[in-house]
Order: sequence, then C-alpha cells, then structure tokens
Amino acid sequence: MRRQKGISKLRPLSAMRRKKAIVFTEYRHKLESVESAQKAGFAAVLVTRKIRNGATKVFDKIFEVDLNQKEVWDALAKTLKVEYNVKAVVSNYDHFVVQRSYLAERLGVPATTVYSAACTRNKVLMRKALAVIPENIEFEEAQTLAEAKKVRKRLGGDVFLKSIAGIKSRCIFHVQSEAQLTKAWKEFRQLKMDLDTELYDDFKYLDFRFNYPNPRETVLVEKAIEGKQVTVSSLVDSHRVWHAPSLCDIYTAADIGREDSFLAFRMLPSKQPKAIWQEAKKITTTAINVLGLRNCAVFTDLIVDSAGNVKIIEIASRMGGYRPLMYQHAYGFYLPDLLIRAVTGRPVKRRKKAQQYVSLLELFPSEKGKFVKIENLKELQKDPALVYSKMKAKRNQIVGKARENFEPVAVILLKGKNYKELKKKSFYYQERLKVLVT
Repeated sequence: MRRQKGISKLRPLSAMRRKKAIVFTEYRHKLESVESAQKAGFAAVLVTRKIRNGATKVFDKIFEVDLNQKEVWDALAKTLKVEYNVKAVVSNYDHFVVQRSYLAERLGVPATTVYSAACTRNKVLMRKALAVIPENIEFEEAQTLAEAKKVRKRLGGDVFLKSIAGIKSRCIFHVQSEAQLTKAWKEFRQLKMDLDTELYDDFKYLDFRFNYPNPRETVLVEKAIEGKQVTVSSLVDSHRVWHAPSLCDIYTAADIGREDSFLAFRMLPSKQPKAIWQEAKKITTTAINVLGLRNCAVFTDLIVDSAGNVKIIEIASRMGGYRPLMYQHAYGFYLPDLLIRAVTGRPVKRRKKAQQYVSLLELFPSEKGKFVKIENLKELQKDPALVYSKMKAKRNQIVGKARENFEPVAVILLKGKNYKELKKKSFYYQERLKVLVT
C-alpha cells in the first residue's frame, strides 16, 4: 500500500497506467462506502487533514493536506488527474460535502455544484433555495436576540430555533414563549465556542461568489409544525433519481416525554399510507432538482401534519448515518454499494419487499454529567430482538442532551416481524435503559 503526505510530484502519463479511483474527502469512522468502492474495483483515495482512526489500513492512498487553502485543493486536483482516472468524489460527512464538490469540479468529474452543496450544508441557504416550492417551511434568519424575538412573533409564536449547520437533531430548541427563546438563545451562544470547527466553517478561503451566512453568528428561526416526522433515502446520478423502497418513521424525544431534540427511535418499513409515501417521493425529487443535486446520496427529512400535508424539514447531500444498517437488516440490500453504482453512472437496483421490521434507538441522558452506566443493559443483551448495539461513550466522559450538541451515549438496533410490537418494545427500552450520570 502506498501512502503519502502532502501533494505528490507530477509524473508523466507514460510512466504509469492510471488506475480507476474514487476519492473520499476526509475519513473519521465510516467505512461503508470505502469498502464498497474497493469491492467494485476502484482504488480508494483519501484526502484528509490528519491521518487517524486506522486510515492507513483502509485506503489505497492518502493525501494529508491543509484543507483550508484553496491553492492546496487546486494543486491536489492536478496531481490526482495525473495519478488516477478519478470516477467520483464522495463524502460520508456533512462537514466535507462542499470540499467534495469543489474538488470534483476541478477534476471534471460529474458532481453537485459547490453552491448546491453549500445549500445542503447551511440551513439558511437551503431554505432560501427551496422557497420556490410550497412544501418549504416558513423561516427567517436572525443574528441577534432582538431579531429572533421579532421573527418569532411574525411566525406566530411557536417556532424552532436551529443551528444552521447542526446535524442529527443537535442544537435545536423548540420555543413557544419569549422566556424560552431567551433561554435557548443564551444556550446557543454558550455552545458556539465549542462547536465543531469543520462543521461550522464559513469557507472564506474558497472565496464564494455568493453569501454564505456564518453558522457561528446566524440562527434559523422556523415556524413549528405539529405532525409525524419521516425521512427518505435517495441516490442520484447525473440525471436519474432512485428512492429507497420505504419512508423511515421517526419517533422523537417528545414522543417519549423528554425535553430534548434527539430522535428516540426510527422504524422501517414505514406505516404511513401509500399516498403519503408517493407525496414524499415527489417532494424529495422536486427538492433534488431545484437544488441541482447530482452524483451523491441524498437524505431528506419531512413532516406530515394532521391534515396529511407533507412539508420538507431539510435535505442533505450525503447518506443518512444509520440508514445503511437499517436497510440492510430490513430489506437485505446495502446502500453504500448502490451509492458507488450511482456515482459511477451505473443503474441502481434494490429489493422492494421488506424481510422484517427494524427500529434504531439512540440513548441520551436527561442531564449533562459524567457517564456512569446504562441501567438494565443486561436485560437488553438477553433479548433475541437485539441485532446491533454500539456504546459511543466511555465511563467518566462528559455526556448531555442532543440540543446541547452532544452525541448519543449508545445506539441500538432491534428487529421484529410486527410493527406494533416492535414500536412497543422501542418505547419500553427507551424507558428502561436509563443513562446514569454524576
């Protein structure tokens, strides 16, 4: 295996045979698409700020570079053109979809444009771009508490205050009074100094020719809509859109009586009526086309109100974090394999009949503190419904609420043949598996 720091020296084409490759912008822990690329016969090339997490054992070649310099990306593109026949550039993380598109454009590889990628990374840009469709939710941006108070009143008083670069339901506050708004604003301002540098980057080094609201200084104020949240997983190539064969039903922290923004559990296949599924696909396809998303995975959050109207919450130009695991166990196909097919221009085929129901739970503490243990974990471990579990926090690690920008303490996947019983079991374990802190 050849590894390399920095930019390699250019070599003439006659000195080597260029291998087909897929380039990945950054790597943290998600192996799925990397393994799928290699299985399909492509060299997996990584562009990273720092080699970590065993990346040298995973990738065929690594470029360790300063990701915050436009000139470095430009030089890297020239090097890659000489050394590889690059077929696609992929990102498994929201943090790096803009750099993915920038590099792809310089390589001449079909991809979502930089502006479109920025829209999926920045919730204000996304809302403005989707304002042309009726399924967009009313919103305004705010940079001061006084502005946020005025916006809340204009939107009817019941709103969500959202970080414009947050992911996985983190840094989201449901606000129904001025006192709640003031408290939420204070919490966000306290959080901003600890926010992920790469996720909250404003990309000044790329010298955008459009306004990119600074995620550290701007929040999204969005009209609250009551209803059931659902998600759609999709894949796109240069002109086609494929949707996974079912919505994923979302049960929120509020559904289990918790004052937080995390998703208590997600279930596949969905129990939403066929008409809702058809409407969700139509809206998702429209949003994909409006934003011009191409050659990537797409993950869309929507909400179905009490009247059956579907609104779009947000859309990302990457794969949903837990969807590969969920669709693999529910339907028997592997989304990362299909993603590699889509981004390299090959048709996508997927099984449409579910084999079983699955539910994915995330566990969070009810308050911030040092992690001690998960109560009643042994009971879960003996349950034949348990498919997968991963402890994400270590003892004495500081953990907290999702709205405070913390990750889950643990992730659990359950299986079942019956939606109703599996839903009941998911509620049961969210109650039994208490996260204890000191």
